[in-house]
Amino acid sequence: MKISVIATIKNEGEAIRPLLDSLIQQTCFPDEVVICDGGSTDDTLEFLEEYKQWLPLRVIVVPGSNISQGRNRAIA
Repeated sequence: MKISVIATIKNEGEAIRPLLDSLIQQTCFPDEVVICDGGSTDDTLEFLEEYKQWLPLRVIVVPGSNISQGRNRAIA
């Protein structure tokens, strides 16, 4: 079974840390973590780069996308 985690975010920066830390600590580690960013203007993207060393993280940036658009893009 393959486990994928998908999240849509915009300007989350430190607020996404609990989610990513929780994923790292799971006994059943995810096969992929896909984050769709709606065009953050804060330090969110730099923050996510730090987690690429611990998680199979893929970041998609789609400026102006809403939650549904981001989720659909991440699934595709």
